Amino acid sequence: MDYHDVHGHDVASFDTTGTHRLPPIDASQALEQLEDEKSQPISTGITKLDKILLDTAPFNPASLGGIQRGQVTEVWGPPGSGRTALGIQLTANALKDGQGVAWIDCFQKLQSQRLAKVLHHINNNPKSETNQNEDGNSIAPKLGKFSHYSCFTLAHFMALVSKPASKAFDPDVSLIVISSVSALINSALPRSHEPRTSGTKNSGGPSVNAKRLQAIQFIITSLQKLAATKKCTVVILSQCATKMQADRSAALIPAINTALWEQGTATKIVLFRNWLWRERKASSVFLAGVQKRNGRKLYDNGEHVCAFQVNQAGISGVAYDPSQLVKMTDGQAASKRKLGQTELEVPDSEDEEDYGWDEGDDAALPPPPPQWQGSEDIILGQDVGHSDSEQEQEADNEYYYEDEDEADSDDGDGPDRE
Repeated sequence: MDYHDVHGHDVASFDTTGTHRLPPIDASQALEQLEDEKSQPISTGITKLDKILLDTAPFNPASLGGIQRGQVTEVWGPPGSGRTALGIQLTANALKDGQGVAWIDCFQKLQSQRLAKVLHHINNNPKSETNQNEDGNSIAPKLGKFSHYSCFTLAHFMALVSKPASKAFDPDVSLIVISSVSALINSALPRSHEPRTSGTKNSGGPSVNAKRLQAIQFIITSLQKLAATKKCTVVILSQCATKMQADRSAALIPAINTALWEQGTATKIVLFRNWLWRERKASSVFLAGVQKRNGRKLYDNGEHVCAFQVNQAGISGVAYDPSQLVKMTDGQAASKRKLGQTELEVPDSEDEEDYGWDEGDDAALPPPPPQWQGSEDIILGQDVGHSDSEQEQEADNEYYYEDEDEADSDDGDGPDRE
């Protein structure tokens, strides 16, 4: 009589405690696993970014770069910076090689049409050596290894990543993409501004901040175990937040910015957008910067930044020259300074200056947005688009109309008074 005859089989998908423990292996077996195809990194679709993420033998042209297996990678940035596009490109590259992929939505559902278009373009790309004998009909079997989950509650997400069912992920899963888990954590356990002294002594239980840290530690630990046991790459697509600094201007930081989360992520990539001068015209470009690689922070010297473009066929690298970036002027980039250092004039001064503005600069400014009209116009009490002479003329006309009304009323009241 064994254990299952007495207690029965598990029907709640709660596996044993020894499942998440790494099996002991010797050095020779570990070396063979490094040369195995399943341990190869996953390409991002950007050649320069793959080379930056490659930690060993970066100058070897035969070595493949990309996001490493068995670790947690965080990709964060503001809205519209290409986070979802990079996740879709990673998914398509993994499915192209016949590997399993799991996508977990925590805020918005993934558009399957975007993934199908990118995968179709990769299969029909003549430049790819691995896809010369493939056609568009091979997309369907590859999508069969794609698992899609929607976890819109924190409890559902924690249960999925900590105690996954045996059939939750494909046996050959190589990539797990988690979209907007920061929004799920911040909505379920928002950051509290309570003082640290008001903890277990007053309420008899852990404070809100303590519960938040416990949940973050549980999630990042579960993701690390999942990446190690499945030998896959866990990519977290995080949002960003604004950090106000007293002595400097505001800065963008990841939405989850704690020491526990920082220690759990081995690689961190930031995405943002900027403007480039091309043929004397300013055009928008997507930029990706590697802040952390394999547990080590990288210096912010511009060497670990690359540019890319996003279209319906996916993402691809573009030529990037830092000298082509639209740089801000000294007055815009400088931090807060004293009034004497800025050489600005005291308000209500008699001297009328434009502070460096020429008469032709106003014509180059874009028109005001629609939301600006009707909001500040009411406060300012003036119309946008009218000159000062037109506003004075309208004010004079209104004044004359009032005088004429008063004159008419006086003329009409005259006979009555007599």
